[in-house]
Amino acid sequence: MKALLYATIFAILVSTPVFSADSVSLVGTWAGQRDRIAKVEGRRGGLATLVITEQQGNTFVGRLKRSNSTGDEEEPLWGAFTPGGKLMMGSDEEGTYIFTLINRNTLDYCYSEAGASPRSVCARLTRQRDQRR
Repeated sequence: MKALLYATIFAILVSTPVFSADSVSLVGTWAGQRDRIAKVEGRRGGLATLVITEQQGNTFVGRLKRSNSTGDEEEPLWGAFTPGGKLMMGSDEEGTYIFTLINRNTLDYCYSEAGASPRSVCARLTRQRDQRR
């Protein structure tokens, strides 16, 4: 009886799909409205556009473009995530990002910088459809 039970458990484990890094695809363009608060400049909102240009395994490279009153700014970023995408982190030359993949087309992020002029920003981004025809 125990042999049958162990054989059944083994069969279930072997046949159950395992989520891999390949099941999480971040490559593409994501956009949405952001809310930011900063010690010096105060509160500001605006459009944020995240472009993930490369993903290898559990790592990715991209750039974040954001609208400001002084004009648009764009900065490169680098990130990594755990298998299945439950935990995602990123960084640029000044601060740290935390990402949460809500579903395959919705990505939340928050960003923080410390120092003399600390700031924090969060946004919900949606994946943009490919505009090529």
